[in-house]
Amino acid sequence: MDSKQLVDSLTAHISLYHSSSTSHSLSTSPNPRSPILKWFSSLTVHQRQAHLTIIDRKFAQIILQMQGKLRSNGHGFFILLPDVPSDDDPGLPSLCYRRSHGLLSRASESDKSERLIYDSIQLFNSKEGERIEQCSCSANCLDSVMVCEQFVESVDRFVAAMDGVSNGAFLKGEEGGLGSEWVELEWLKAKGYYSVEAFMANRLEVALRLSWLNCNIGKKRGVKLKEKASAAGVAANVYWRKKGCLDWWGKLDAATRRNILRVILGKSAKSLVLSGYLCSCKKIVVLC
Repeated sequence: MDSKQLVDSLTAHISLYHSSSTSHSLSTSPNPRSPILKWFSSLTVHQRQAHLTIIDRKFAQIILQMQGKLRSNGHGFFILLPDVPSDDDPGLPSLCYRRSHGLLSRASESDKSERLIYDSIQLFNSKEGERIEQCSCSANCLDSVMVCEQFVESVDRFVAAMDGVSNGAFLKGEEGGLGSEWVELEWLKAKGYYSVEAFMANRLEVALRLSWLNCNIGKKRGVKLKEKASAAGVAANVYWRKKGCLDWWGKLDAATRRNILRVILGKSAKSLVLSGYLCSCKKIVVLC
């Protein structure tokens, strides 16, 4: 192990010790936790899912990158560099990965809060079904993130998981910068390198705060924050549209489903044939 790896390992272990042995002192600033959780508890399970839905292709693609890194290289931690474009996709920020070993890896594997959050992650394409001929199964089309029903069935369990990952700082204190693209709450910044679960929890807290602001119009501040809060309402609408489609499909009988799939495949095939024909025509023109 070289000196850089040794320093990285030491700082990571210090961070782990700090998170497990200390608790965040209560902030003297206004604490929105109680009113937000009271509002969140009054919602149905599906309403909670809707308000935690995130429509953001860049965020969804970063989550996919993190998951891919973990599958390929084993457990590790990340840090996002918003000001440095990715070499693979200039439209995304750079993502740094550091593999964990020994105690760090075992601690994460046994962390029930992290496991609960990781298992709840679901990605989908918000535009799926709008145009049959443009349907695609490519991961590049995934632009939205939501959580499963089980994760928000119990508000107490949801809060316990979020508290566990944030070291008890979930919804504590006023947070500035909610209108920026890559918001890092104070508890996430304090971690340095962080897990994919912490990254996800950070964005879920931001989504929850923005949804609460969107439902409490008088509390909005600033143009960017108003735009983000309004976007949270749009994300909730996308969730309901997606859920409506799934519920409708689930109620159809087998024969009707077959007929619908036959129509979809027919239109897709027609689109592919037309695309192939146009490509052939272009090649002929070039040869001539």
